[in-house]
Amino acid sequence: MRLPIVAHARAEGDPEAAELRGGGRSIHLHATDVPDAEWLIEFGEDGFTWRRAHGKATVALRGPLTDLMLVFNRRLAPDSDRVELLDFWLARSSFG
Repeated sequence: MRLPIVAHARAEGDPEAAELRGGGRSIHLHATDVPDAEWLIEFGEDGFTWRRAHGKATVALRGPLTDLMLVFNRRLAPDSDRVELLDFWLARSSFG
C-alpha cells in the first residue's frame, strides 16, 4: 500500500501565482498510458496542495504522460487535441 504524498505551495511574492489562490478550484491530471498515474491539485487561500489521487476536479488534463509533461513545460500547445487544459492556471504557473 502506498501512502499518499501531499505537497503544499504558497503563492507569496508572485502576483501572477497569487491569482491561483482561492478555494473551490482543482485540477485532475490523469496519464492514460501509465497505471495509477493520477494527481489532484487543489487550490486554497494560502496556495495549493497536490497529491497522487483520483478525484473529481474543476478541470481535467488527460492524455499520455509525455503529453502532460510537454504541456506543463510549454512544449505542446494547451489547445492540442491530445490533452485538455485550463489556460488560466497554466498562464500563471511556472516550473523551473
